[in-house]
Amino acid sequence: MNWDSTVEVLVVGSGNGGLTAALTCHELGTKNVLVIEKSARFGGLSARGGGGLWVPCNHYALAAGAQDSLEDAATYLQHTLPADAEWDRVDAYLRAGPEMVRFLHDRIGARYMSRGEYPDYFTTEPGARLGHRLLEPEPFMLDELGDEAAHLEPGHPQMALFGLIPITQHEAHELVGERRNALVLSLLREYLTDFPWRLKSFRARRLACGSAGIARLRLAMMRRSMPLWRNTGLVELLTEGGRVQGAIVEREGRRLAIRAERGVVLATGGFDRNQQMREQYLPKPTDARWSAGVDTDQGDGIRAGLALGAALGRMNGAWWCSTYCVPGEAIPRLAIIDKCSPGSCVVNRHGRRVGNESQNYMSYILHAFATHSDANPSAPSWMIFDATFRRKYLVGPLFNSRLRPDFLLPRRWYDEGLLARANSISELARQLGIDVAGLTDTVTRMNDYARTGRDLEFGRGDSAYDRYYGDPTVSPNPCLAPIEKPPFYAIRMELGDFGTHGGLRTDGAARVVRDSGETIPGLYAVGNTSAALLPTYPGPGSTIGPAMVFGYLAARDITQENPA
Repeated sequence: MNWDSTVEVLVVGSGNGGLTAALTCHELGTKNVLVIEKSARFGGLSARGGGGLWVPCNHYALAAGAQDSLEDAATYLQHTLPADAEWDRVDAYLRAGPEMVRFLHDRIGARYMSRGEYPDYFTTEPGARLGHRLLEPEPFMLDELGDEAAHLEPGHPQMALFGLIPITQHEAHELVGERRNALVLSLLREYLTDFPWRLKSFRARRLACGSAGIARLRLAMMRRSMPLWRNTGLVELLTEGGRVQGAIVEREGRRLAIRAERGVVLATGGFDRNQQMREQYLPKPTDARWSAGVDTDQGDGIRAGLALGAALGRMNGAWWCSTYCVPGEAIPRLAIIDKCSPGSCVVNRHGRRVGNESQNYMSYILHAFATHSDANPSAPSWMIFDATFRRKYLVGPLFNSRLRPDFLLPRRWYDEGLLARANSISELARQLGIDVAGLTDTVTRMNDYARTGRDLEFGRGDSAYDRYYGDPTVSPNPCLAPIEKPPFYAIRMELGDFGTHGGLRTDGAARVVRDSGETIPGLYAVGNTSAALLPTYPGPGSTIGPAMVFGYLAARDITQENPA
């Protein structure tokens, strides 16, 4: 092979997992590390998403006074993960998680905030905690990246107030509470008074969520003069004697052979935007247009590993979440908070509820798929609400009627099936082709549940997680309020996701393995390129947490160094 370039480590993908692996390798003495990114922007789905890490017993949480233990975390996972969970990898993750967070804080300059108010997703299970297992990136000022700022994948538009001001997950929660007006005014004042930056850009200087976390890692790379090649995609992996030696990549139309003397780390994301792979592996119905993943998530790393005989795992799943496909918007919106607010319900074409709207988004869609059939379809579905709900709560692109009254809503949304409005429930049902008797009965039941505080069908509001996004001013159940004041509305929801979670099987050091269990020397996989460690999503940050921890463990294995 005539190599065009030689490095010690090649990292394919610039999300949290890939950048953690690259920076850890560099910090542990392996300096010649190259990161390549298929897109024109770096950060991928990690930058677009919430950016949180689920890492029990991290030092931020302990400093905040959290009472937790790795034993309790293990007990919790034993009660929430599937029977075929890979417990050796789970143990490696729990033990290395706090160490990784401390390493990034002390050596790399990463900064996070422990969220004491955000609970685990299955709060009734043994070992669960009501907070302090989620780490959220500290806000970051975009101008610290200099010219590189123009190449950062932006955060999801829905996590920006008025599409301009990025907000943290904590602030998103406050926007559904009593302090929302004060918070909105505070964020607007900060944005409008940032005079020097306003002369440069309408985009806020402040970053939050995933883009803030990625920006801080990229800044650490820049300070170490570590290269990141954008517009560079993986074509195939190269082997000799059974060991991965490097890769063929395509950079701006030119194919290059890059030798990687110590290893290749695949962090290319999942296959969420590859319709053919979705149809091959995922439950039906499935559509890449419903996914909030990035366009470059085409399964490149998974297919490259499969060509070498790698084993696959968890290919029938994704990080599920209801989404809105808004006409004219390139990225679907995630319906996380919206459907949890009291005074709404989500129904199918028979007018029957799909499930507990306030449970965590992953469990909600898993239930929807489990109960989906031709006779009782879970898709399409519509969230039903009334004028009171419309005035009080943010609903996807609608915001609320105080910020965006009905006359400002585009006619296109009605014409293309996203939104419907009517003066009665029966008229609303007829507009959408929903069974009138079914929807009328469902709304009557919801109104009864709101008065008693008990959802007799699905137990909405019974758990602490359900109540996290409820309205504390509503009683007796903060997740239930009547649907009775016209006009009535419906907004269409899809069985969407924010990334697939099936991929290459790996061991406790992120080494890719074959079906036999033997490793493929020189090849590692992290993040959504690897089979999910926490496929039931036990807590916020169950995707990025493992991606970063196994990026860290891959680097330790590559360098044969233990920072402890």
